[in-house]
Amino acid sequence: MLRSLSVKNYALINEVEVEFDQGLNILTGETGAGKSIIVGALGTILGERVDMTMLRNGASKAIIEGRFSISGNGALKKILLDNDLTADDEIILRREILENGRSRAFINDTPVQAALLQTVSDLLIDFHGQHDHQSLLKVQNHLGFLDDFGDFKKELAVVAESYQMLQSQYSELTELEKKQTAFREKRDQYHFQINEINKVNPSAAEEDNLVYEERIVQNSERLFKLTGELYELLYEGENSVYDLMGRVDAGLNELATIDAKFSAFIKDFSGAKVAIEDLSNYLQRYQSSIAFNPQRLEEIQIRMSDLSGLKKKYGLSIEEILKQRDKFAAELDNLGNLDSQIESLKEKIQKEQAVFSGFCLNLSQKRKQTAEELESLIPEILGFLGMSNTRFKVVLKYQDDPEGWVRLQGKTYYATASGMDVAEFVIAANKGEDVRPLAKVASGGEISRIMLALKSAVASKDRIPVLVFDEIDIGVSGRVAQSVGRKLKELSQFHQIICITHLPQIASMGDQHFLVEKVERSARTETSIRKLNEDERTEAIAKLLAGERISEAHLKSARELLEDAAAN
Repeated sequence: MLRSLSVKNYALINEVEVEFDQGLNILTGETGAGKSIIVGALGTILGERVDMTMLRNGASKAIIEGRFSISGNGALKKILLDNDLTADDEIILRREILENGRSRAFINDTPVQAALLQTVSDLLIDFHGQHDHQSLLKVQNHLGFLDDFGDFKKELAVVAESYQMLQSQYSELTELEKKQTAFREKRDQYHFQINEINKVNPSAAEEDNLVYEERIVQNSERLFKLTGELYELLYEGENSVYDLMGRVDAGLNELATIDAKFSAFIKDFSGAKVAIEDLSNYLQRYQSSIAFNPQRLEEIQIRMSDLSGLKKKYGLSIEEILKQRDKFAAELDNLGNLDSQIESLKEKIQKEQAVFSGFCLNLSQKRKQTAEELESLIPEILGFLGMSNTRFKVVLKYQDDPEGWVRLQGKTYYATASGMDVAEFVIAANKGEDVRPLAKVASGGEISRIMLALKSAVASKDRIPVLVFDEIDIGVSGRVAQSVGRKLKELSQFHQIICITHLPQIASMGDQHFLVEKVERSARTETSIRKLNEDERTEAIAKLLAGERISEAHLKSARELLEDAAAN
């Protein structure tokens, strides 16, 4: 429950603090007194968007703080713990509006994002503003009312989880199919380029080898002549180097017998002689291996031309071209893998759709049962609220959709995270009339009472502890207003109710009564709120009956309303 609301430097409020209690808390006040300011302040700590113009003139900061008892609210405590916040039996929500145009949110004095503040407040307060009853005129909201009455949180969570799984799988499928399309568009190009490269069939070192071989073949005659001349000079010819070295070798050995100092040179000279012999043998073998092959030179030049053409076309080296070919081949392999992934994912989607369809059907069947209960209960409550002979129906139907995710008995239906049902409330407010959509037959006062009837219907199932009604009495008066008040009183047995009203019949039902008024302090107008004692409350209700000029008759009527409320 909301224990207290503290507001400072907000619009016309300088500083107020009000403590609420269990049951029905009534707020009244003249038009323009600031009731909407109180409501706006409350909405601010619930995480609603901050209106920076609400900072009081001359103030540097506005502070709105609400203190709540959350004993027994396990779901809320879990959210607090999941966000590293204390989870005692009391929670304080605070919002600060700064003069620099920014705002700050706090839970138990810990800074938080406004989104978390809103998540927490959704488990604390259900706010029904002056125009919220108009949501009943929007067909898309009707399913939510039915689900609240049926308390289908678990079923909805299961459907939503399966829906999100399908959504994720379809998103993945879309991405894979985009890749598949892109790859398929390139597949022919890849095959062509791979075949083109394979037709030339280059190797990484081939080009260097061809350059070397071309040089050899081009110079074969010169190589034959030079190797022959050098072989003749070194070994075979008259006075060859090898013969001369033999004479030098004999001379060195003779010198060494005379002077041992020459012995050191004999070994080195012998090595040189062996080297000359080895070189001569190599020259002989090399010359004999030389082939005069003009055709091979032409083959080499053609091959080098093929490689050069490949490099020119791709603008890459042969090594880089080979890497590109391997990349194209890998892409083609990926396309094959992609086809397999897509088929596998489609099978998963088909299975998940069957699961999702089952969950939706289960929820739909429960909704049909619940709709029958609601159809019996709402007319009963509306009769109490002055709408006797009202017939209320919940029309549930499925929407055909060829691309729908729910498949039942060979048909496909549109579905969302809330399931496959489309719900619409229809009503006949008068006896003998056919049921028709709410928007076409219900007046403002009737819509308000239908909303209250729905709130009453879900009261025992709704876990939200605090309900705020901002002038739910729009369009009603007299005896009907008294019935509305009694229904609010009844509702306050399950929830703490904070109700802003201008009707004395409703105000008289309150367990606590607060007056919102404008006062003059220090030459400035301020909005204040205070709890009324019994005499003040009688006077306030008399004002609702009569206006400013109160007579004893008005006071007497006010007392009678209070006595009647107490008796009931």
